[in-house]
Amino acid sequence: MYPTWSEALHFAIGPGAAVLAGIIISLLVEYWPWFQRLAQKYKVAVYVGLCVAVPLVATTLAIATRTFGQWGDVATTWWPAVFQGFSAAGIGTLFHAWKPSEIRR
Repeated sequence: MYPTWSEALHFAIGPGAAVLAGIIISLLVEYWPWFQRLAQKYKVAVYVGLCVAVPLVATTLAIATRTFGQWGDVATTWWPAVFQGFSAAGIGTLFHAWKPSEIRR
């Protein structure tokens, strides 16, 4: 019914990185007027940063709670989190930045 702690952390490290970053961005837009005044390129940078930070925080929580991973294991613990974060940011940015050309309309 509800995900386990391990499943929730795996979701945050994988496909949930962009989802959680989007939720945080929506809260920033709604409740922080300063964020609304930022130029679009800085909003994209915040989104990319959050997409990378979410899996890293989830990995930190997983290691701290001894759910999975190890502090010094870069290859199988930290690198996948960084990769997933940049993948989520890239896919999310391309998806929202793409505009159809005049030829296709």
